[in-house]
Amino acid sequence: MTQPAFLGILIAFTAVIAAIFLEGASFRSFFHLPAFLLIVGGTMGATFASYSADQLFEAWRNLKFSFQKNSNVDMQAVFFRYWEKARREGLLSLEEEAKRLNEPFLKKGIQLIVDGSDPKTLEEILWEAHEEITLAELKSAKVLETAAGFSPTVGIIGTVLGLVTVLENLEGGTRVLGQGIATAFIATFYGIGFANLVLLPLANQLKTWSAKQARKRLVIFRGVLALQSGENRRLLSERIEPYLK
Repeated sequence: MTQPAFLGILIAFTAVIAAIFLEGASFRSFFHLPAFLLIVGGTMGATFASYSADQLFEAWRNLKFSFQKNSNVDMQAVFFRYWEKARREGLLSLEEEAKRLNEPFLKKGIQLIVDGSDPKTLEEILWEAHEEITLAELKSAKVLETAAGFSPTVGIIGTVLGLVTVLENLEGGTRVLGQGIATAFIATFYGIGFANLVLLPLANQLKTWSAKQARKRLVIFRGVLALQSGENRRLLSERIEPYLK
């Protein structure tokens, strides 16, 4: 997990734990395995029923990618190098260069140049690919947001189940009744906490990662078009510089 995401979630959980201690509540009373299993299982089941297996796998894959440290590839330097090589040896020489970087979108663009695609076709294909990838990445964040929506509701279901059990055993006295009601509300606590301290932050992290990936693709998009049109180095820089910030 990236450091900001890990730090943020850690701070959130620390604040909750500190609040429990400051209130003087028993920390052990907040551990309830049946409620935890209900929240995790119920949220996962409802989320799995809402999306296809491919969408769920894509969400998991993108989430793992968002945890990884981003490669510090200077795309401006890459395109300056490509520009120099294309000027000396021609555009066809870029095919081998593109294979050295693990950037599928860049490889796609260079391959379209090498295949002799006309500028309009190249622009349309790359832009459509960019939009499709962006939609898929945002769909991954939507999966987590959907899970965050289910989690509190499943928590309420757990609380209702717990209250039903309490009402069936009213003869236990006020002390037992109080403990039963407190235990019943643990499910709601888990559901709200899981949604707001884990799922929604991860969804926002995915959105941030997706925005960075989109900007990188726009750098590649503009750079590839500039290379194909044979623009000079200054114009190439002007094309891609707005997306490097």
